[in-house]
Amino acid sequence: MIPVLSVLAWSCNDSEAAREPKYGAELPTSTFVVSPAKDTVLKTPGGALITIPAGALASGEGSAVTLEVKEAYTSTEMTRGGLMHNGGETLSSSGMIYVNVAAGQSVTINKPLNIAIPAKDATGEMMVYKGEAGEDGVRWTDAKPLSGSPGLTNLAAGKTLFVTNCAACHGLKEEAAGPPVAWITQRRDKQWLYAFTRSNATLLWRGDGYSCYLFNRYKTPMPQYPNLSDADLANLYHYIDHVSHAVDSNSVLNLKSSFDSCVKNDPNCGEVASRVRPLPAQAGTDTAVAAVADYYTFAVDKHGWYSVAGKAGTGIVVAATTANADDLPPAPEPVPHVEPLKACPCWCDERAYRRADSLGRAKH
Repeated sequence: MIPVLSVLAWSCNDSEAAREPKYGAELPTSTFVVSPAKDTVLKTPGGALITIPAGALASGEGSAVTLEVKEAYTSTEMTRGGLMHNGGETLSSSGMIYVNVAAGQSVTINKPLNIAIPAKDATGEMMVYKGEAGEDGVRWTDAKPLSGSPGLTNLAAGKTLFVTNCAACHGLKEEAAGPPVAWITQRRDKQWLYAFTRSNATLLWRGDGYSCYLFNRYKTPMPQYPNLSDADLANLYHYIDHVSHAVDSNSVLNLKSSFDSCVKNDPNCGEVASRVRPLPAQAGTDTAVAAVADYYTFAVDKHGWYSVAGKAGTGIVVAATTANADDLPPAPEPVPHVEPLKACPCWCDERAYRRADSLGRAKH
């Protein structure tokens, strides 16, 4: 929390508050009743978290305080609320939130409130802006740095792992030396992804049908990464999942779907799949890659509108509604002459075993 040097009056009867409802009036209002004597965390309909320490708010005779909250996370909501103008400077906003006490209350704020809004993009260049009412519209001023965000730190770590280890062979939606990885967390379960990433050679030796299917398509096993921890892999696949939202899933080759069709319709593939022993269960893991909560966090000591945004030139505010495609590393060069399989070779032949064994020996 950021310390405040004075006790601030927070009332919707003062001159500043009287102007605020002029903007965002068309957006729905959520109300929350808060006991000033208790630590409180509110979760808004839009997914924001508002942390109110005990003693942060004070009203007459210690009575409960009713808060009003409005939110805008898309360009449609921001336009509807009249929140887009910024006096000629363009800001790319990840979200806007309005916090105030309900009419008729006189409340003092003794400690700042902590606000966390869902992070819609992966960037460390965002600032928090305070909304002020001007003659020609709301103006976003008084830019301040955001507080720390563990989720965004994890996202940055995942990006580093991807760029360092994966980007040379895998595009997000391009097929190169390996398959595209967009939406892979929705198409393969966590247990298989972790095992394959650490040592696809081991899966080849086990006769894992899908690993063999990939080997037969791309002609070589993937490098092994046995030293990546669960936390490393969680960050890596969290980043891949995050940036996948910038890509239409229908445009990404789904090899798992092709493999499943082979297993269903080709007796050889079905027989191979039935012989493969299941992977050992991992303690405390789910079948899907768990999402990591990402928030932009900041402290407020005044009521009103706040926007988490980054500068982007001149014009109006533009909402960031999906992952930022510009945040992706350059796509690898496509590998020429990789033809789609005309059959369903799901089995690992002697050549695959030799390559797996050779790779395994080279890495140990």
